[in-house]
Amino acid sequence: MLDHIYPVTCQICGESQNTVPGGFVPQAEPFGPVSCMVCNHQFSQSDYLKGLEAKARFYGALTGPVSE
Repeated sequence: MLDHIYPVTCQICGESQNTVPGGFVPQAEPFGPVSCMVCNHQFSQSDYLKGLEAKARFYGALTGPVSE
């Protein structure tokens, strides 16, 4: 699992401004905690990981395949 946070898009308001009150602990239950700085939506672990995967796909589409 991650040991630090990457900003992901909030599924409620669409912003990518995340806040980590008290520090990021990815193994904590409840997850994180990670919340949206704009609307204060509290990310679940699956919400955050889905956002992270979407961001990875987006950047992969922008950069294309890695050539050797």
